[in-house]
Amino acid sequence: MRRKDREVTDINVVREILDSAKVMTVAMVDSGKPYALPLHYGYELEDGKLTFYFHSSPVGRKMEILKENPSVFCAVSVDNGLIGEGDNACVYGCRFASVMGNGRASVLSGSLEKKQALDILMKHQTGREGFDYPSELSKVAVVRITLDSFSAKMNRGE
Repeated sequence: MRRKDREVTDINVVREILDSAKVMTVAMVDSGKPYALPLHYGYELEDGKLTFYFHSSPVGRKMEILKENPSVFCAVSVDNGLIGEGDNACVYGCRFASVMGNGRASVLSGSLEKKQALDILMKHQTGREGFDYPSELSKVAVVRITLDSFSAKMNRGE
């Protein structure tokens, strides 16, 4: 990381960033070309390991890409805003907090595994627990992204 002064190493602050966001961008490679999508997510952060979950239709471009190449890059960004004021463009900056990392996507197959992942996603998105899911869970794709590594940065403009 080039700007070590903006690096976030406190896992509690990383969790705060992840908790305050609802959407992550997942970048993939489709036949040598980048493809990125904003997706709602849930996450687990345990023992320094970060795992994301999202749901999708089991068919479509995203799922075809992940089948061919499960390598992904994920980015979550919050608290974005302009900092600075004046006639000199160099006095401006951006306030932000972000978490990003490389990982691998895998499609979950079992109903119990899918339900557990959806519980994590729904709790993150709504703050609630105890949801019912349709009996046709086989018609929904649930994807787990296990990050190999991640980093976090912030600039609060202070």
